[in-house]
Amino acid sequence: MLKKIPVAQLRLGMHLHALEGAWIDHPFWKSRFTLRDPVDLRRLREGAVVECWIDVSKGLDIAAPEPEVRPRPPAPASVP
Repeated sequence: MLKKIPVAQLRLGMHLHALEGAWIDHPFWKSRFTLRDPVDLRRLREGAVVECWIDVSKGLDIAAPEPEVRPRPPAPASVP
């Protein structure tokens, strides 16, 4: 399954299917590969490409959002 995500959400283990934008805007000779090298991840994040397509059937998906934890309101004081 393909998903379009911001480059800022990329992480190691994701499979890039396509980079949005012109081929000259990124430093890679191919646009379909699994991100394994931290240097490649840094180059993508620092580059001109802002969005990309990932294939979650071939690599990791985006991280699930952490559930919001709300503090419990204090219990009402009992009246004697």
